[in-house]
Amino acid sequence: MSAPTAERTQQVPPPARSPRAALALTSWAFVVAIALLGVAVLAGQAALVAARGQGTSWIGTAVDAMDDLQPEPWVGICGVVLALLGLWLVWQAVRPRPRTTRRIVAASGIHLRSRAIARWVDATARDVPGVLDTSTTVTRRAVRVTVRSTGSPDILTDVHDEVTRQLSALERPPRLTVRGSEGQRS
Repeated sequence: MSAPTAERTQQVPPPARSPRAALALTSWAFVVAIALLGVAVLAGQAALVAARGQGTSWIGTAVDAMDDLQPEPWVGICGVVLALLGLWLVWQAVRPRPRTTRRIVAASGIHLRSRAIARWVDATARDVPGVLDTSTTVTRRAVRVTVRSTGSPDILTDVHDEVTRQLSALERPPRLTVRGSEGQRS
């Protein structure tokens, strides 16, 4: 007599999150880091001078040199421009990053890049009888297929139907446009 076995329940893991684009500020972050490093060196030198009690700090020398300056209109304009640049940099740091892929409706969490979707659509369109050549452009919202065919009048409709059927596997299918190329053979 065998011991009763508990039923195994298979749990499907949640789908993977969609990959996102890299931050646009990677080069700006480097420039800002260098500027902050310069400020840290100035502050460190001023702290060292204050701790030793002798010498003059570079910050103090710069302030003394600017003591006789009068306000100029360009300083205000530069301040506004720098404030706007700062706000733009803050927005770039906190804004949501765009998705770089499209998710396929599947429990495995498969994602396709635009280039892979273009190859997939090209292969699908070329499988339609009468299609000689295709070229596909994929954007975030739309897919545009240009078909060179033997000239059959229903070929564009057939390509549209077949590609639409294939793209229905995507979680959010893009808008599809199919058009004939100028060099179609009749």
